[in-house]
Amino acid sequence: MKIWEQYTEDGINDLAREALDAACLLIQERLGVATGDLAGMFFDDDRVEDSFRNYIRSELHWAENES
Repeated sequence: MKIWEQYTEDGINDLAREALDAACLLIQERLGVATGDLAGMFFDDDRVEDSFRNYIRSELHWAENES
């Protein structure tokens, strides 16, 4: 099965959420932040996740067209 065939919209949404969580965790660890409370408030809308979803779809599209 090709990589682009494996990702449903739910899978793309999950990957976008995981990417945002990973980015926030990296920042928090580097800055010594004890909790994710501020990140939770800061990213309470879907703008960043939407950007990640668009990026993921673009990568999947490129992968599909390169094969």
